[in-house]
Amino acid sequence: MVTRKLAVLAVGWLTWSCGPSARSEDSEALVLHGFQLVDVETRSVRQQDVVIENGVVTARPTRAKRRVIEGHGRYLLPALWDLKASLWGNDSALNWEVLTQQANFTQCLGFQLYYGVAHVGVFAMDREWVERELKRADALELAAAEPLYPDKVIGRKADFGCDEARDVAGARRLLDDRAQHGVPLITISYAGPTGPTPGVSRSVLTELLSRAGGRHLPAFVLADDWAGAAEAVELGASVIYGLPEGRMPDALIASMLARGVAFAPALSGFLELNRLLGNDQALADPFLTPTVTGPVLDSYRSERTLWKEWRPVLAQGRARQAVSLESVARAAQAGVHIVVASDAGWVAAAFQGYSNHAAQAWLERAGLDAWSRLAAATIWPAAVVGRRVGFEAGQSADFLALDADPREAAQNLREIAWVMRRGRLANREKLLPDLTRGLYRP
Repeated sequence: MVTRKLAVLAVGWLTWSCGPSARSEDSEALVLHGFQLVDVETRSVRQQDVVIENGVVTARPTRAKRRVIEGHGRYLLPALWDLKASLWGNDSALNWEVLTQQANFTQCLGFQLYYGVAHVGVFAMDREWVERELKRADALELAAAEPLYPDKVIGRKADFGCDEARDVAGARRLLDDRAQHGVPLITISYAGPTGPTPGVSRSVLTELLSRAGGRHLPAFVLADDWAGAAEAVELGASVIYGLPEGRMPDALIASMLARGVAFAPALSGFLELNRLLGNDQALADPFLTPTVTGPVLDSYRSERTLWKEWRPVLAQGRARQAVSLESVARAAQAGVHIVVASDAGWVAAAFQGYSNHAAQAWLERAGLDAWSRLAAATIWPAAVVGRRVGFEAGQSADFLALDADPREAAQNLREIAWVMRRGRLANREKLLPDLTRGLYRP
């Protein structure tokens, strides 16, 4: 039996998987030649050398020693982003106390990088556990995605993954504490009073968003109905996350566009479970099977054994799929920025790294044009935390090389030739978990 608590306490040992040592790579200029640069910001594709030194793009090489990586016409895209993933591992369709794929935080970030996701918004996790693991990963220079760590969700009561802000004074303390730790964004629940992340009151939300705005600190707000989403937009939210029932109101779309608020639809979190259950072809997907254990995949063979806690998600996903996809399409067509929030590790059928690609498929199915779909996993989530990603001098060298044009189909994002994080090529094979090693049983 693998429990979620054991997953938190598990200590993995990854080796740095980028070939040459950091010191030798930092002493040379790296030139990416012969690639087709997919510039999502300008919505254009061009051929141009990309020069990298010390992990960032530079205008021209300054080092005497140079190493050239030939593209042979491959497509070069900024690495992917995910604004909501929990680094517990991968959930089965059963109770997580019965079966969960065990993986520590760094291993989960390694899975993400395997799929080309280089930046992950870590959701609803304890600071002490995460900071300890990240210090170790940093000291050992482990290959992994960058964690954008915003701490636990701020909610109505202390619960799993949630800190309590019952009144304005409590809200101030929590926000000040997070600001002192330099978080890149805060997560706030404005959902209903029940569930794993019970929402704060309107007065607390008002205080949190007002103070966050004064600190220029982005706020990622969870909402389970459109009325709550509209209130959060009015009060200063940066991102609205969820998949509320019913059609997204036109007035809300207009308000989000006017205020520059992004929308993170919970597509993979709500819709993937219905797609995977009993779908043997999907469960045998060679893009999925390298990172998810057989027993976890087998738990999705039948709906009969589905854990009762997952059933509301399944029912809501089935009921809301059509209208939700239509709402996402209307928001995107109006100009609202859509951002990927995969829910990996938080709910069943949302897997580390893989679910970023699942979200791309759902955005394509919703009818988003190729550039908006790609922007949802690159430039728009980066913009939420005040960053620009691409090929300009000074930008981080986090890239995804593809054997097929990602504009033609979401499926082409799966044709990964290699992944680069901070100017180093990751050995993707070494990022894979050992799926054959059994649990130790004394």
